[in-house]
Amino acid sequence: MSYVDDAKTYLDIGRKELPGLVFCVFVAVASYVLTRGTLFEGGPRVLNAGLFSEDPLFSSLFKVGPIVLALIIGLLVNFSPLAPGGVYSGKFLLRLAIVLMGARVTADVLSNASWVGIGIILFVMAFTICLSLFLGKRIKLDDDASALIGTGNSICGVSACLSVAPAIKAKASNTHAVIGVISLLGLVGVFLVPWIAASLGLSPVQAEVLIGGSLHEIGNVIPAADLYHNAFGGEDIASLVLAYKMIRVAMLVVVAYILSRSFSRASGDGNAEVRMQGFLIAFVIVAALMSLLVYAFPDAGGQIRSAVVSSSASLLTVAMAGVGLSMDLRQTLSVGRKLLPVTALIWMAQLALLLLLTRLLI
Repeated sequence: MSYVDDAKTYLDIGRKELPGLVFCVFVAVASYVLTRGTLFEGGPRVLNAGLFSEDPLFSSLFKVGPIVLALIIGLLVNFSPLAPGGVYSGKFLLRLAIVLMGARVTADVLSNASWVGIGIILFVMAFTICLSLFLGKRIKLDDDASALIGTGNSICGVSACLSVAPAIKAKASNTHAVIGVISLLGLVGVFLVPWIAASLGLSPVQAEVLIGGSLHEIGNVIPAADLYHNAFGGEDIASLVLAYKMIRVAMLVVVAYILSRSFSRASGDGNAEVRMQGFLIAFVIVAALMSLLVYAFPDAGGQIRSAVVSSSASLLTVAMAGVGLSMDLRQTLSVGRKLLPVTALIWMAQLALLLLLTRLLI
């Protein structure tokens, strides 16, 4: 299928998809209200901001974040008339959200990270993916599940899994199970990683690399940096934590391409043409154009970037509700129970190596 034909499939939407799409939008709005007090990312505020720091329930929901909450709600509903819209949202809206995510990966953001920190993070990413593939072979996991565990841990959680899945033709059951496990570990990491950084007395520069290089989602990184600053008495490191996180996001396209070629050879199609997914190419184009725009027109470019980033986060939340709707809850839990131990082990190994290198080199 050509890139033009692929783009046309995004318009393949009819009446049967509408109920599910409307539901996904509703879930996304509800998730933002309950976890951020706003209507979508950067939208009008409907709940007082202080509620999320003073009330225990809303404070906990803030840590969960809209993306994970939308996924959980969609998963629990599982109403068949909504399924077509859920499938469309979880596939096409998700890809559009990933394209817009390129606006986060601009040159000015990436330049804030140190070369040593970047080197550590890239090395640990490669280690995590290789370890996942190696352990998967040893315990006889499906190759696609191993690859998804490695990319989900090393790059950007759910977004990475759902970006790499079509490139390696992953089974839906494995994709959904890894998403669930990665989401769970991400929530644990929000509290665990900043506590480790503070308890071990890491410097702010070391804490930036540890938090930005280990947590799964952007939605995990921001609350973790806030906890490190406000709950554990560390410095405000949010901006550079995001810079290191964006280094990992920027590698999404590279990893997806390498894995697609590897899986193509393994399946006996080594001579077949392996094309980069169109939405990943668009991700790179958005990142490059936004970098040029911010460089040429700093004020206007910054405002446009903020709007695109907010749109990406909001659209991703709608898509996550769709992913939840399209999951088979029973099968997801069954496969997830098998994948949780190895996924947690790989993440802990990633965290330990990152901590060791950070202490030694920074």
